Amino acid sequence: MQKSIIRVAGAVFFFGLIGGVSAAPAPAKPVKLPETPVGRCAAAWFESFNTGDTAMRQFELGFRAKSALKTRPVDDRIAQYRQLHDRFGDLRPIKVLPGSELKLTVIAEADGGAETYQLDFELEEPAPHGLVGIMIRHGSADATDNNAPLDAKSRAEAVSEIAAAIERIYVFPDKAAAMAELLRKNSSDGKYDSITDAGELAGRLMSDLRTVTSDPHLNIVPQAGAPEAGGAFDPHRAARDNYGFERVERLPGNVGYVRLNLFHPGEDAQETASAAMNFVANCDAVIFDLRTNGGGDPGMIAFLSGYLFDKKVHLNSFYNRVEDKTSDIYSAEEVPGRKLGEDVPVFVLTSRGTFSGAEEFAYNLKNLKRGTIIGARTGGGAHPVSPRPAGDHFTVMVPFARAINPITKTNWEGVGVQPDIEVAAADALMVAQREAIKRLTSDTKDPVRLAELRAAQRTLDRQSAVDGTVQKKG
Repeated sequence: MQKSIIRVAGAVFFFGLIGGVSAAPAPAKPVKLPETPVGRCAAAWFESFNTGDTAMRQFELGFRAKSALKTRPVDDRIAQYRQLHDRFGDLRPIKVLPGSELKLTVIAEADGGAETYQLDFELEEPAPHGLVGIMIRHGSADATDNNAPLDAKSRAEAVSEIAAAIERIYVFPDKAAAMAELLRKNSSDGKYDSITDAGELAGRLMSDLRTVTSDPHLNIVPQAGAPEAGGAFDPHRAARDNYGFERVERLPGNVGYVRLNLFHPGEDAQETASAAMNFVANCDAVIFDLRTNGGGDPGMIAFLSGYLFDKKVHLNSFYNRVEDKTSDIYSAEEVPGRKLGEDVPVFVLTSRGTFSGAEEFAYNLKNLKRGTIIGARTGGGAHPVSPRPAGDHFTVMVPFARAINPITKTNWEGVGVQPDIEVAAADALMVAQREAIKRLTSDTKDPVRLAELRAAQRTLDRQSAVDGTVQKKG
């Protein structure tokens, strides 16, 4: 599942999918956002994102569409933005691309000018025009300068090639045919003739495609030559990101904690994974934090899973429409260092931002009865993606395969992974620590060990008293 994505109930965040990382010699001059509904919304978003939780709460309650607020608690959104700010630092707009009253694309610079991101804001049509979506992706301001006006030839070529790619490889042939027919008919009827901006055309095409499928992996990128993994799997950036491993530590009660933001492919990534897993090898329970994990490589999922099972286990299968065959994925039979062993309790933290390959990891362990899933229902994307160029201005990301779990005979597409213990994503770690201590306490009669666990429980109680009471969802 090569597309790295974080979804936040109407907001979609792509990490490293587009272009790469731009190194700026000095911070660029900030720009003023337009005095339009979407411009004012974007300006308020940047201000609240850079200010903190209270400001972000005010933004969500003031600007978010009422329909979107019903799909996800504000506290979950705030926790997600806090995690994103931890990753980006402050963001400031440095360039505005042509848009409309309700749609706007902004190039933003992260702290220090070392990285840039493209943010697409979209408001709903009915007044008062609430915010329905934000998409954030890596990319440079220069990379968007190829957004030259589309002429009739380039527009028709792009629509034709997008339709052909979808028809040829999209995982469900009936929906593929329906989508291709829709795009061709709309093009023939002249419905796209007035669109000269690549970003606007991509948005319009995606809006039309969403009437046929809600597949979150399907996407049209207004940039030619966007690679499947892009900067997310660039070896230099991957190393700087420690191959997705953000934190590995030992928590009170001898509980291991691994925060993993992306499943990177390759031997270098596996070396880092081995170091992480060997660090927690002596722990009595392990928590995997995938709340900001947008997916990645099935090979890394299989490798990490090898530490959790005593022998090779059938994790998942993928049906590939292009090749018309099904491939089985197994956990690694041999791994460097020590395995945890199947008696060590495992907990997986999830959010709406847990997506694609991260969902597979959670779904596998849940159905194999190897892990307890704690947090919020995940994003719901189970289709690996293949990038296909479309004309000189676009890349279409086409889902070409689907996961088939050997136990459920289905997958998490569109529905997400339902947690075993459903709580707000922001509270998931505390709940998992409590569950781990409870499990370990019930499994031992050693008085010394029991004393250690009670001390760990008191530490959690003190922390809860400071942070506030954690409430489970009913």
